Amino acid sequence: MRADPTNNIVLFEVVYVKGKVGAAAHEICYNRIKTSKDRDERYDMKKRIMVYGDSNTHGYNAEDGSRFDENTRWTGVCQQLLGDDYVIVEEGLNGRNTCHSFPDDPYKNGIAYIIPCVLSQLPLDMICVKLGSNDFDPLLDPDPVKIAERAAQILKIAKMANDEKYPGRPCKYVLMAPLKATEDALTGDFAEYYDRSTVELSWEAPAAYKAQAEADGFLYFDANEVAECCKKDGVHLDAANHKKLGIAMAAWIKEQME
Repeated sequence: MRADPTNNIVLFEVVYVKGKVGAAAHEICYNRIKTSKDRDERYDMKKRIMVYGDSNTHGYNAEDGSRFDENTRWTGVCQQLLGDDYVIVEEGLNGRNTCHSFPDDPYKNGIAYIIPCVLSQLPLDMICVKLGSNDFDPLLDPDPVKIAERAAQILKIAKMANDEKYPGRPCKYVLMAPLKATEDALTGDFAEYYDRSTVELSWEAPAAYKAQAEADGFLYFDANEVAECCKKDGVHLDAANHKKLGIAMAAWIKEQME
């Protein structure tokens, strides 16, 4: 059997139903997905919302370094409120940044992983990129405007991957501003990654992200309007703020998807 890289899921289905292999199966597959009826049936599923982010999407608990449970994480709160018609796909990784790779920590480069991440989760109805907090390390020469540009570039690549697989299928793209670091970041568990100048630069991120989203035609959501980082380390959400963000995001998603 010759697998088609863009239609391999349908190809397996056709092989079992039709008993065809190779080029014959490919022809059936191609003809099937061309019809609007088959496309409509295939897309008749729950609304799938993917959030591509860092530790605040993963659910890092600043109190002990563990992970908040699914009922506490903002994505989980959001899922509960949206109900069974939606699926929130959590793609959060502690330490993920927009584009930087490090020899001792090579898997945190957000732009390097976005394509396989999107392709593994398709079809999607909304893709949210919530990255940038880890780019404010003083050693990375942080610039809010450039960080916003890189986050938007990740979203552009996500859109390209989605459009190539499902051309014409509606999908919304959201650029989410990173949370502002607080003064507590200077004395918290991650103080080595912050100084006063970078903390203050993080406060400029929402405006830069909003401008970038408008320039690129993306939707924009600012978590800072509803939540703030905890006193423990100044860079992560506590349980109460996960709840606030989840409630706000659920209402916003329903508004955008209706």
